[in-house]
Amino acid sequence: MDAGVDSELLARHGREDGSGGASGDVVELLSGWRSQARPGGGKAHLRGLVGGLDGESQAAVGDGAVIEGGSIDVEGVRALFPALENYVWFQNGGVSITPRPVAQEHARLMRELLERGPMHIVYPDEEYPRRRDTMERLARFFGVETDELALMRGVSEGFQTVLRGIEWKAGDRILISADEEAALLLPCLHLRDRFGVEVVKVPLIDDAGDVMKAVEERLSSRTRLVAISHVTTDMGFRFPVEEIGELARSKGVWSFVDLAHSSGVVPGGLRSLACDFAGTLSYKWMFSPYAAGLLYIRKELIEMLPVTYAGGRSEKWLDFEADEYQLLESAGRFQFGPWSWPLVHAWATAANWLSGIGAAAIWRRTLLLTDRLKQGLAEIPAAELYTPRAGELSAALVSFGMRGWTGRDLSDALRRDCNIVIKPLPHSREGLRASLPFFMREGEVDLLLEGLRGLPPS
Repeated sequence: MDAGVDSELLARHGREDGSGGASGDVVELLSGWRSQARPGGGKAHLRGLVGGLDGESQAAVGDGAVIEGGSIDVEGVRALFPALENYVWFQNGGVSITPRPVAQEHARLMRELLERGPMHIVYPDEEYPRRRDTMERLARFFGVETDELALMRGVSEGFQTVLRGIEWKAGDRILISADEEAALLLPCLHLRDRFGVEVVKVPLIDDAGDVMKAVEERLSSRTRLVAISHVTTDMGFRFPVEEIGELARSKGVWSFVDLAHSSGVVPGGLRSLACDFAGTLSYKWMFSPYAAGLLYIRKELIEMLPVTYAGGRSEKWLDFEADEYQLLESAGRFQFGPWSWPLVHAWATAANWLSGIGAAAIWRRTLLLTDRLKQGLAEIPAAELYTPRAGELSAALVSFGMRGWTGRDLSDALRRDCNIVIKPLPHSREGLRASLPFFMREGEVDLLLEGLRGLPPS
């Protein structure tokens, strides 16, 4: 047995031969972290995709078969993630690991830079059409028009762009959830301190109807913007942003949605969310390298939202002699400065890869895994589930605590005893945030539960 495995935990829940109380998957994980995903061990699962995918999606997926008879070939997907050979991965909501087809495309683009030089300078006839194609692929993935997207470094910059376009004054209100990450919370607090804006928070309520009542009660004639995470970063609450967006629009209030923890997980196009603006990024549930982002601006608002910072690449044209210019008529007017286009191109490859697997299949698998974890936590007396039990109010994040344990101590114990990488909750509650990517094995969920059951009394 590996010296790092907790032998007492194994003895309590099953022997190495698979007999005893633990499932065979758990015993295998406990007794051999590093052999569970042997180099090349998943090759038998690499088969061609089912029919119906276009050549672009086939190319994005590469030689990795991930669909079998309409369902996900989990082992085939896992074979595309060599990093899984090193640990049990419950931290995808921080920065994701990257699948081989996406990483290879990024590496190819960087190799191209090395061997051929800066493509937009030396080979503009190749690079600029490729950039247009990349933006079109990302727009298709999100179900919007290319002109409604602006490149950003992440959600933070997209949100800042929207905030800067609003003329804030003392007494104005901005509505956010009670569980926002720094990308939304800090700018709002800065508005409070700089302009006297009132930051109003919607509580986390385990009932969609009650959430809507809470939002309506907090909207007023002074509310300028509703800014909500689709899935909140710590507690994993999924807000009914479609209904919130419709309510806000009916009252003449703009809405912004942070898609960091729903892009690539929750099916449905951006238009179905009824939001005016949205920010998303490459490096969580879209499995693309760190870091690129997008700001979505509903087409009707592109010219209504003032541009407060213009720079090179914001312009349709610029006359250097007459000192005159015209901004782009698209959301591109809000982007300026250089970008790492290999990162953006790789993101479009990741979007195609996910599309090849299928949003519905990913969502079904996510619900299966999260329900398994939630059900298991309900059977542990010392455990407290923080994330809503119902799938319609959550997504791929499951947060919980263990009586008498700090999040840091829990995380350290699980890494030491089970080689599980999992995030301690950083803010208001003690516990852990489990991120469950769709390619996680059921046995890995069981391993986490066994590790929690085997903790010594607090």
